[in-house]
Amino acid sequence: MSYERNFNNTVAIWTAFGGRGSIILPTPTLNWQKKYYSDFGYTQYGSETKIDVHDNGNAQIAVYHAKTPYMSYFDQTTKQWTVVSVSWWSYGAPVILWAGDGVFLAKITGLANIIASFDGITWYNAGYCQGAQNSMTTGAYDTSRGSGVVSWWYYKSPVYYSFDSLMDRTAWTLVGADGTSVPIFSYMTAHQGNFIGIVGGDKSIAIASSATPGSWTTTIPEDLNETHYMYIRSINNKLFVMKYRYVSGVFHVKLCVMNDNATEITETNLSHVGDLADNRIPNPENIIWMQDWGKYALFMESMLYVSVDGLTWEGVEQPGFTTTNSDTFGGAIYVPGDGFYVKASGYVYYAQY
Repeated sequence: MSYERNFNNTVAIWTAFGGRGSIILPTPTLNWQKKYYSDFGYTQYGSETKIDVHDNGNAQIAVYHAKTPYMSYFDQTTKQWTVVSVSWWSYGAPVILWAGDGVFLAKITGLANIIASFDGITWYNAGYCQGAQNSMTTGAYDTSRGSGVVSWWYYKSPVYYSFDSLMDRTAWTLVGADGTSVPIFSYMTAHQGNFIGIVGGDKSIAIASSATPGSWTTTIPEDLNETHYMYIRSINNKLFVMKYRYVSGVFHVKLCVMNDNATEITETNLSHVGDLADNRIPNPENIIWMQDWGKYALFMESMLYVSVDGLTWEGVEQPGFTTTNSDTFGGAIYVPGDGFYVKASGYVYYAQY
């Protein structure tokens, strides 16, 4: 029998010996290396080097932040990153507004179009947000209702939504043009039939049913302690958010878990005191759910943390997994049968697993 590295793991060995007893999966110490745009199949465009990695639950993409008509996706058959022609990106650099629920939503930098894909290979003009152009900042999509929403960073026109097919170019509906009835959002996510967002200014949180995405309710209002929020994300049916306060010139940061209707916040055991531009911050952008482990994984400076419930985390050191000052990780994915990818500035950290 020939050797296959995917067989050499705890689950496979346990199964081979009859599957008796319980599995305690160890948190691995991984061998990290840097990957650049060329490793994902791209040719450099100008001086741009930025690569973002995204996973919608079914497909993984590596997005080169440049005006070049290609997209790189992970081919599960060849186990290689492969570029495909996507003519939309010849009009402007792609920016992913949402990755989840089997959907990618993207904007073309400088235009008001919403471009969508399910597999990272074929991309559709899913509609347009009249007047939005370059200012679309974040979005979310609920497949169960076929409902999508994006936020526009402008004080009188904050939210567009659509129930139309992501394969049809239709106008998305604008709500909140009065400047007060609908908030502007800096971060959004979809969670159990709702859209939940951090309101622009990062001091409050609001929610809307994905069935009525034009009607929003504030669940966490601004407080007298000047609490701020960032990076709200729904991961494996758990709602994570980062909160912080600025006290005497120092940031006090906590990773938190919210209840499903976004009215209550529970602090985890992970925190940081210091600068926000620091990879020791527990950033929900860098949390993934590892089905094989039955645990959440969180990547931080020189560390991999894991948690069963999202509240109590334990860490294992990761030698070589470090960045320079003010260079923070900005997104993590796991590609089954390949490994982990964590976005930094100008490169992506990779560890085979």
